[in-house]
Amino acid sequence: MIQVSVLGVGIHAPGLPNWQAAMPVLRGEQEWRAEPVPTVTMPLPSAERRRTSACARAAWAVAEQALSSSGIDAREANTVFTSSGGDGVILHQLCTALASPERDVSPTIFHNSVHNAPAGYYSIAHASHAASTSLCCHASPLAAGLLEAAVQVSNEGSPVLLVGFDLVAPFPLAPVWPAQQDFAVALLLAPPSPGHSLASWRIMPTSAALETPLASTHWMSQFAQANPLAMSLPLLMSLATGIHVPHRLPYLQDMVLEVECTT
Repeated sequence: MIQVSVLGVGIHAPGLPNWQAAMPVLRGEQEWRAEPVPTVTMPLPSAERRRTSACARAAWAVAEQALSSSGIDAREANTVFTSSGGDGVILHQLCTALASPERDVSPTIFHNSVHNAPAGYYSIAHASHAASTSLCCHASPLAAGLLEAAVQVSNEGSPVLLVGFDLVAPFPLAPVWPAQQDFAVALLLAPPSPGHSLASWRIMPTSAALETPLASTHWMSQFAQANPLAMSLPLLMSLATGIHVPHRLPYLQDMVLEVECTT
């Protein structure tokens, strides 16, 4: 069992462009509407900014929200970037290029095909030398990323920024790609402390059954079915409302990740 404090949150999804806009929706004070998310620009030199992918920009958007609300300097927090399988658009472009008669891959596509490209852009933008981990876990990127981040918080005794992003992929990848709707989320986790935090969580992998619902409203349920990272919505709702109930996130075949709020 690992205990962490949640210091900051970020979200970037249709109808939920940022944490401030998402809170009244998660509290039931406003109706969710499927509005497009605004365009995000990263503070990078022009040459590097032109090479950024949609995944990198979505990851940046949520990371900045979580950092801003936590008050933590980006250079003081290790990062964990998680997704179902990386950047589906770049993978599609790479496969298309390799299947063409010329088999020419552009430098930009090759550059962005590296799995930790979003983490790299983030580190460059912040001039950060903090440790960074990039992972994927198909249908369970949230549980995998949350467990990795919590373990790092426990072992290192320092804050860790968890950044999750999953965007839709073009056809023919689209039908088999885990994300059928765009969604990105970030959580700034830190060791338990008596200071200000949104909540304290106990995190524990367990073989218990996945009994708790993944979402409590129709629109949240649709999101959770369309994007594995949207399984974070019940946790975000508990942060927004202050009403805390245990949640179980699907992880490995015979294991779930149990998240229990202690405040």
